[in-house]
Parts: sequence; structure tokens; C-alpha cells
Amino acid sequence: MIETKRLILKPYSLDFVEEFYTKFQNNKTYLEDYFSKTLSATKTLQEAKLYFQKKIESCQKNEGFYFGIFLKESDELIGHLSIREIDWSVPKGELAYFIFNDFSGNKYSYEALEAFRYFCMNEKDMVRIFMKIAPDNIASKKVAEFCNFEFEGLLKNDYRKR
Repeated sequence: MIETKRLILKPYSLDFVEEFYTKFQNNKTYLEDYFSKTLSATKTLQEAKLYFQKKIESCQKNEGFYFGIFLKESDELIGHLSIREIDWSVPKGELAYFIFNDFSGNKYSYEALEAFRYFCMNEKDMVRIFMKIAPDNIASKKVAEFCNFEFEGLLKNDYRKR
């Protein structure tokens, strides 16, 4: 677990797969443009359990690290954070995150990203963490800028919305 002032980042566990599934389905429209693969993989609760199990195994193999973002005061799940596509020869990885719509606008993403980046760089000894952000995802661009990520360029035709 990773703790911040207001949040607890917990590694994926089957303990919160049902809460994740329900909230993820309730935020379908909000998340479908940027997390369509996850939506496709978690259409049912059973699929969500399999998805979580794969992510837990990925963590055990050091191939990726997947966390739920929880409010410290209520233990309510408010989002997701991960580093994947890890290349240990550098070492580097791609960071992805979302905050459920009901919780956006509270700067939780800033707090979670800062703590998670510290974890990746200091606990996992990564030297490069990057995010791929769609050009029209203004909110994530602002979060990246606020968290001192450096814009390196535009990857044309690298991602297609659903």
C-alpha cells in the first residue's frame, strides 16, 4: 500500500473487484474513450474477476503494477493507477490512471500520481515513467503538467478511440 494525505493506493486484490466492476460500469460513458480495452475485458463481474487475476499475476511477475485509489477517510474506491509495458532493461514503464467521474475535480489524481511516481522511481528503481495522453484529453494533460511530466511529442495514429 501507498499512503498520501487523503488517499490509500492498494495493489489490485479480489477483495475490491466487485466495487471496481460496479463503479467502472457506472462510469462507462466517462471512461470509454480512453479505457475501452478495460471496458471490453470487464463486461461482466466474472470477466472483471479474471481481469483482476491477470493484473495480480502481472504484478507478481514484475510485468506491471496495478492499484486501486481509495479515499483514506472512507475506504471508498475512487479510481485506478497503473504502470505497465515495463521494460526492465531501462527500466521504464507507461503510467495510466483514472478517477471516477463523481470524484474528479478534487485534485486526487495529482496526489495519487505524485505518490505512485515516487513508488516507481524509489521502490522499483525506474528511471523513466511516461504517459500517453490523447490530444483531446485536456484534463490529463493538465495533471501531467502539474506533476512535472515533460511533453516529448505527439505520437500520430498511436491510439484509436472506440
